[in-house]
Amino acid sequence: MEIISEEKINEIRNSADIVSIISDYIPLKAQGKNYFGICPFHDDHTPSMSVSKDRQLFKCFVCGKGGNVFTFIKDYENISFLEAVKKVADKVGIPLDYTPIKKVNSKFKEDYEIMEFATKIFQNNLNSKEGVKAKEYLLKRNITDDIIKEFQIGYAIDNKTYLYNVLKKKNYTLNKLDDLGLISKDGIEAHDKFINRIMIPITNLDGSTVGFTGRIFNGENMAKYINTKETAIYKKGNLLFNYYNAKKYIRESKSAILVEGNMDAIRMYSSGFKNTLALMGTAITKEQVEILKKLRVPIILMLDNDNAGELATINVGDILAHASIDVKVVRLKGAKDPDEYIVKFGEKAFQDVIKSPLSYFDYKLEYLKQNKDLSNTNELVSYVKDVLKMLDNADNLTKEITLKKISEEYNIDYELLKEEITFKKEEDKPIIINEPIKNDKYQICVNYILYYLMSDAKYLKIFNSKLGFLKNPEERNLVTEIEYYIKNHDNKINLADFLSYAENDDKIRNLVNNICGIVDTGELDDNIFLDYINAIDNLMHKDNMKRIKAKINAETDINEQLKDINKQIAMQKKMLEKKKEV
Repeated sequence: MEIISEEKINEIRNSADIVSIISDYIPLKAQGKNYFGICPFHDDHTPSMSVSKDRQLFKCFVCGKGGNVFTFIKDYENISFLEAVKKVADKVGIPLDYTPIKKVNSKFKEDYEIMEFATKIFQNNLNSKEGVKAKEYLLKRNITDDIIKEFQIGYAIDNKTYLYNVLKKKNYTLNKLDDLGLISKDGIEAHDKFINRIMIPITNLDGSTVGFTGRIFNGENMAKYINTKETAIYKKGNLLFNYYNAKKYIRESKSAILVEGNMDAIRMYSSGFKNTLALMGTAITKEQVEILKKLRVPIILMLDNDNAGELATINVGDILAHASIDVKVVRLKGAKDPDEYIVKFGEKAFQDVIKSPLSYFDYKLEYLKQNKDLSNTNELVSYVKDVLKMLDNADNLTKEITLKKISEEYNIDYELLKEEITFKKEEDKPIIINEPIKNDKYQICVNYILYYLMSDAKYLKIFNSKLGFLKNPEERNLVTEIEYYIKNHDNKINLADFLSYAENDDKIRNLVNNICGIVDTGELDDNIFLDYINAIDNLMHKDNMKRIKAKINAETDINEQLKDINKQIAMQKKMLEKKKEV
């Protein structure tokens, strides 16, 4: 099914305990009625995220992130709302027939269609008589039928125009096929880009094929790999190979292994290390860093065991560490890459190696010693300066431990080392404030009013009798949605369920999420709600009085002036009567 009913979503949420589920992701500690933990959505060092068992909501009082159990899993795992619903359903044991649909940008619908069709052609080729040798090669390398199917591995036939002829029959233009990197054209002549190669599809973050890697398998005297050129739908710097397959295993294992090549990732995946991703080259882009950061797990670097791989480990490690990602390193000995290591030494040996990765910090300390004679004063000074520079962005505890270690190991005065770097003071830590400082009184009051309206149906009655109007269209639309929701839900509403309902409308969802991020959630209080209502009423009254006064001053017709003055008096009288009622 493509849609999950609201009733089913509410059944799942009501069957889930938000405290229990969030505890699977981060440790929570009871404090009074609520539970608190380190917020995973910002660089948190003290427990600032509150989880309410009574209201089934969470809220970080520093970064403002908040919501229900689905919101937490959606944002923590960087998945869709419905995928989050499915995960919660699985956790609470409610059967749910839902398979996530691959997202396709409608602007490039034909591009994705062609790439999917090409993938199927290559898969069929692998299982044809022409693909026998390619299939044998894969099986000999322990790439099983199941893995071939999961990665949609195929074969490009040894025929220069085979793919082109098939695609041409589907009425795809030569220019389009050339743009997608499947066909090369020379004037009016055209031939396949990939010929006699094992074909490995490259998918985007949503699982749609956007490109291919073609690999030789018979020892041909040509480039070992050729890749699809960058196209409108394939930007290699925005992707990590195997992300779509690996993301759920990364969550389960609470770590991600980052390797260089596609075959390394496939080998490791087939050997049980399914939390493996591959770079699309040895350099790393800011987009890839963001993808890894959103995973919120340690990243284990396992790049090739050569000089280039070692240098890439340092370059990638520095970038990830600077982005506040927990980085670890495994350097394999006796093989040039993970693929060769597993073939040569077996899965058990590989498992033993990966159990004990070095922290990136310790790895770099050893790396900085390379090619240095530390008994030589000048080289020792150079090494120590490199270490001190590396400590610039480290936390105070790491600085303290490292300085003492260097002091003892090389008999250097600790206080002298300490003078060379700056320890961060607690007050130097950046403070993240979610609520805009310039947020005016009207907006603050409205945010709280809307929060109350989404939390209990009785507040809608009070709102309609005491105020009944908000000046901004977006706020009025939200009130209308709240009224509709209450009317169609037995005159009841609670924020945890309304958050799920709001997922159906982008504008409503964004406004609701913004309100939940701004307001300081706590116990609902009728008197406080009335205070907000009266504050808005007063503010709107003042605005109206200013508007009428300006109109009176600008009016040249005496009769019109008198009419506006009477309006002014009537408004003042009405306001005085309201104050007497209060």
